[in-house]
Amino acid sequence: MARLDRLLAVLITLVPTVALASGEWWRFEIDGESRRALVHPPRSLAEEPPTLVVVYHGRGDDAAAFARAVALHEDWPEALVIYPRGEVHAGRPVRGWQYRAGQYADRDLKLTDALLARAAERYGSRSEDSLAAGFSNGGHFVFLLMAERPEAFAAHAVIGSVRPEFALERAPRPLLYLFGRSEPRRYQDDWRATVEALSRHQRGAGGLFDWSGCCKRQAPAAGGAEFIFGLYPAGHIWPEEGNAWLRAFAGRVLAPAAATGSGEAVQQHGEGQH
Repeated sequence: MARLDRLLAVLITLVPTVALASGEWWRFEIDGESRRALVHPPRSLAEEPPTLVVVYHGRGDDAAAFARAVALHEDWPEALVIYPRGEVHAGRPVRGWQYRAGQYADRDLKLTDALLARAAERYGSRSEDSLAAGFSNGGHFVFLLMAERPEAFAAHAVIGSVRPEFALERAPRPLLYLFGRSEPRRYQDDWRATVEALSRHQRGAGGLFDWSGCCKRQAPAAGGAEFIFGLYPAGHIWPEEGNAWLRAFAGRVLAPAAATGSGEAVQQHGEGQH
């Protein structure tokens, strides 16, 4: 009996750890459609609300697989990390995100609204402590968030996407833009043009400074916002040090209660399209 009691005590102790490791699914009804987001709460709750990071996967991927591979929640345990799950595109049996306002009745913008509201309710998250990050098709959706939900996040990060025609008549927010040096050649010129377009939007002042061993930082002119961009030594995958760069970026541009330290990213992931 004593042995059974000890075994039960061990199991009770392990259950919260297993739940924390796997995260929890939040479910939403968006215009009659069931939507989900995989949520990894902060390991411990501080007096200040945690940094909120919403990470959008690439086309053809899934929230759970993306979370396992990228593992940002493991490298950033103090943050509230949410991986929303995209839905199937019309005519294509792959999951992804809307490209433009009005597409699919704005189902993904509405999902973002719903999960931000729930994060605020449950964890007290605030826009000034929040970061939206996206890879590939998820990066295109972050560009859309910059246009359609400009006040929702304090900063943005786009990885593995190109938007050479990007132009937006809105006040900029801090932006991290990363692209693989070994991406197909046909995208390299688009990457350069995207950097130029984003620099204009961020109202860069011209001077470039080395940042975090990976990138260039462009100081903003009056009314502008921080712009950090760079190439990482890989193809169409989440960069090996991407998690560390995200933390360093957040620690620089978000409210003081945001990230400190850098962490180390050890996983790569690369499904979806530009």
